[in-house]
Amino acid sequence: MLRQLRRLPSAAASAFVIALALVGAFLTPAATAQAADPAYKVLVFSKTAGFRHDSIPAGTQAIRDLGAANNFTVTATEDSAAFTTANLAQFKTVVFLSTTGDVLNDTQQSALQSYLDGGGGYVGVHAAADTEYGWPQYEGIVGAWFKSHPAIQQATLKTEDRAHAATSHLGQTWSRTDEWYNYRANPRGNVRVLQSLDEGSYSGGDMSGDHPITWCHPQGNGRSFYTGLGHTAESYADPAFRNLLLGGIRYAAGFAKADCRAETGYTPIYNGSTTGWAQAGPGSFTNTDATLTSTGGMGLYWYQAKQYNAYSLKLDWRMPGDDNSGVFVGFPSSTDPNSAVNQGYEIQIDATDTADKTTGSIYGFKSADIAARDGALNPPGAWNTYEIRVEGERLQVFLNGVKINDFTNTDPVRSLQQGYIGIQNHGTGDDVSFRNIRIKELGGTTPPPGSTSTYEGESYTSSAGVQPADHGSASGGRTLGYIENGDWAGYSQASLTGATTFSAKVSSGGTGGTLQVRSGSATGAVLGSVTVPNTGGWENFRTVTTALSGNATGPVFLTFTGAAGSLFDIDTFTLERPAALQASSANVHLFYYPWYGSPAKYGSYRHWQQGGRTPPQDIGADLYPKLGAYDSGDYTGAVAQHMKWVKRSGAGVIVYSWWGKGGYEDTLAKGVLDAAAREGVKVAWHIEPYANRTAASVVSDIQYINTTYGNHPAFYRDAEHNNRAAFYIFESLRITDWTALDQVTQKNTVLAQTTDTSKIAHFSGLYTYDGIAGATAPGWKQAGDYARANGLIWAPSVAPGYIDDRAVPGNTTPTLGRANGATYDKEWSNALDPAIGGSPTWVSVTSFNEWHEGSSIEPASSAPPGGFGYQTFAGAYGKTGADAENAYLDRTKYWVDRFAARQVR
Repeated sequence: MLRQLRRLPSAAASAFVIALALVGAFLTPAATAQAADPAYKVLVFSKTAGFRHDSIPAGTQAIRDLGAANNFTVTATEDSAAFTTANLAQFKTVVFLSTTGDVLNDTQQSALQSYLDGGGGYVGVHAAADTEYGWPQYEGIVGAWFKSHPAIQQATLKTEDRAHAATSHLGQTWSRTDEWYNYRANPRGNVRVLQSLDEGSYSGGDMSGDHPITWCHPQGNGRSFYTGLGHTAESYADPAFRNLLLGGIRYAAGFAKADCRAETGYTPIYNGSTTGWAQAGPGSFTNTDATLTSTGGMGLYWYQAKQYNAYSLKLDWRMPGDDNSGVFVGFPSSTDPNSAVNQGYEIQIDATDTADKTTGSIYGFKSADIAARDGALNPPGAWNTYEIRVEGERLQVFLNGVKINDFTNTDPVRSLQQGYIGIQNHGTGDDVSFRNIRIKELGGTTPPPGSTSTYEGESYTSSAGVQPADHGSASGGRTLGYIENGDWAGYSQASLTGATTFSAKVSSGGTGGTLQVRSGSATGAVLGSVTVPNTGGWENFRTVTTALSGNATGPVFLTFTGAAGSLFDIDTFTLERPAALQASSANVHLFYYPWYGSPAKYGSYRHWQQGGRTPPQDIGADLYPKLGAYDSGDYTGAVAQHMKWVKRSGAGVIVYSWWGKGGYEDTLAKGVLDAAAREGVKVAWHIEPYANRTAASVVSDIQYINTTYGNHPAFYRDAEHNNRAAFYIFESLRITDWTALDQVTQKNTVLAQTTDTSKIAHFSGLYTYDGIAGATAPGWKQAGDYARANGLIWAPSVAPGYIDDRAVPGNTTPTLGRANGATYDKEWSNALDPAIGGSPTWVSVTSFNEWHEGSSIEPASSAPPGGFGYQTFAGAYGKTGADAENAYLDRTKYWVDRFAARQVR
C-alpha cells in the first residue's frame, strides 16, 4: 500500500535501475522453510494388472521418506479392497504409483469417485495414466490416458507454473532423463499445466509441440495432481523430483493452495523480460531468475506499453514475512505514482493491517472476504497466485483460484474501464517478489447488467465541428462545446450494448436543439432523440433523458441538429443498463431422460426404436431431435450440449430419470453430473417405477444415491429448505403405505405424484408430472394451498404439449397440441396464478427430452428426415425455420424470469 505516497512531490520520479542476471542454474534457491502441516495420512497404491515398473519400491520408499520429514504417514498397498468409503475417509490423499491396467472393480471405482468428489486428493505418478481404460471417469481424474513412449532419453522440460508447490523450486527449464509419455488427448483445456516437454529436445514426442507432462486440476470438491515423470528408479533419489512429488502430495491433500483451473489464452507481459515496463517514483525491482523483487521505495513499476479495459490479469507473488506491496489497476499514464493512488485501485499484499488494507482488499475501499481469503492463502515464504478480473467498473479478485473480493467502482474520479497496471515497491524491508505476470483481454468494454456508465462529453474519439470548451462549473472543468447544426461526436470507449436509457448533463445559452443517439457511426440507426432547451445560460446545467430502442450495439455516436449558431454544450452523458434477472433458477426443474442409446456408444439403439421404429431416421417420436438419435452416454457431445441448453432455458435443475441401482441410467449418472457441473446445472432425482419397487426399496435408493453422488458439486440441495436433496417419486400411488419414508425425509425432500392430499402422508410435498392436465390445472389450487398451510413443497408440472402417436401406435391416450406455444403459456400462466396454481414452491417442466411423449423443450430439428410425418416447432412464438428450434428453451427462460420476479415480490 502507499500510506505516505501523497507526501511525495509529483516530480519525485527516480531512474529505475534493474539488476539483470543470467539464469544458468535450473533450480532456484530454497524458499523460506514452511511451517509443518498438521499430521495426516497418505495411501500409496501400486497394484499393476499390466506392465510392472521396477521403480515402484524406490518410489514407495521416497514417499515414506517425504512423509517422515513432512508430518504425514504412509500406508502402502496393492490390495484393491482398500478402496472403500470408510477406509478412504482416513486419508488426505491417494497416490497411484505407476499402477497399470484394470485395478478397481465397480464398487471400488465408486468409492474412489465419491472420495474425490467429497474433498479427497489424488496424485498420479507416471503409469497412473496407463490405468483403468474401461472406466470413463478415470480419464477425467488422471487428466489424460497414456498412448505411447519412445526410448528413455534426456529431454528439456519447460516450467509453465512456478508458483505451484510442486514446481516453484524449479527454474524456467529443467533437463533430465526419463521415459517420456505421449497421451491420447491433450489435457490442457481441462487442467492447469505445470510442466510441458520441449519436443525439439528429444525424439519421439507426437503431441504437435504442445506436450503437457505435469498438471493439476480441481476434482469435484477435491484435487488431482499428475506427473508423467518417475519411470526410472534413479528419479526417486533426485531432490528436485522428490520436491515435485512432495508439492503434488501437499496440494492434493489440501495444504498447499494453488490455482489449478485450466488456463488458456493469456499473454505474458513479464516472464523474465522487462520490455514495456517503467519505474515511477523512487526504488526499483531486481530481475533475477524471471523473478521481480522490490527494493526501496516508495514507487510503482508499471507496464506502460499498453492500457487495458476488460481483462483477466494473473500474477504470482511471494512475501518472505510481514511485508508489503500491491497491484494497481485502472490508472492513467503518468511518471508520478500518485496518479495510481488517486485515480486507480490497489489490490493489497500485506499480512497485517486493518481488514480493508490487508491481502486481497481493495485498499481503503473494500475488505476481502476474510474467511475465504484465509482458507486460500499460502503462508509467508510460499508463492500465491492472484487473478484480477476487470469488466466494466467491476473488479473481482481470486486468490489461488478462490474468489475473495468483488468490488464495483462508483467513484466518478476513477474508472476501471480503461487504464494501466503496475506493481508496488513499498519501501526498504518490504520485500515482495513477482513472477509470470500474464493477461487475457476479454474482448469487450461493455459494463455488466445493472450498471451505469458516465463519460465526459469532451472525451470524444472522433468528431466533426465540435471542440472542447472550458467551463469552471462542469465536471473536469470542460464540456463538449461549439456544437452547431450537423455536427457530431463519436465515443469508441462507450459501448451501447445492453443500454436502455441515455441521459446527458447539458447547458445552453443559445437556441437549444436536438440530440440524437446513434449506433456505430454518425449515420447509424437512431436509437433515441431528446430536445435540449435553453437552460438560462452556458453555466446552468440540467439533465435530459431518452429511452433507447432498437438494437443498441456498437460505440456511441451523438449527432446534433438545430437552428444557426451554437446550440448547446454537453458536460457528461450516462448510459444505463437494466439489471439482469437471475441466470438460472433453482426453483424450476426439468424432467430429464438419460435412457437413450446408439451404436456408437451403447452398441445398439436404445429407446429410439420404441413403437417398432428403425433408427436413426425412423424413431419413436413425433418430433425429431436436432441432435438426431443421440446416446445419453455421449457426455462430451449430446449431454454437454444438453446442459448448455438447460442453462439457456434459465432452469437451474434437471430431474434425472433413475430406474434402480446398477441400471443403465445409474451407470450414466456420474457422467451426466460432470457435464451438468460444467454449466452450473444441478441434478435432482426422479425415482421411476422399476420392477418390484417398494417403499423400503425407495428408502434404500435414496440412501444409495446420497452416498454415491451426494458429494458431487452438481448434486442438487435446496438451500431454501435446509440443503435437502430432492427426490420425485413417479406413480407413487402404486404403493399405499409409505411409512418407511420417515427414515429419510428429515434430510431429503421426497415428493408424491398426485394432487390428492389424502395420499401424501410421510411425503415432503407433491407434484403432478401430467403434461395434459396442466392446461386445466385440476386440483392445483387445493394442493398448493394445502402444501403452503402444512409447510410442504408444491411443484406443479407444466408442458408444451403431448403426443405419442409414433411411439405407441394405436394408443387412445389424448393428445395436446402445442398451438404454436399457446399451450405452454397457458400451463405456465395456470401455475403462476395463485387463484389457479396455488402459489408453487417449484415449477417442474414435463419435459426436457421425453421424445416419445412429444413433451420436450429440447430443440427439435427444423428439417427432420422426410417421409415419416415428423412435426417441427415452426410457428412457435412467431418463429420459423432454424430460429424456431430454440423457441421453447427461450420461452422457458421468459417464464423462469417471471416466476423469479413473482417470488421476489
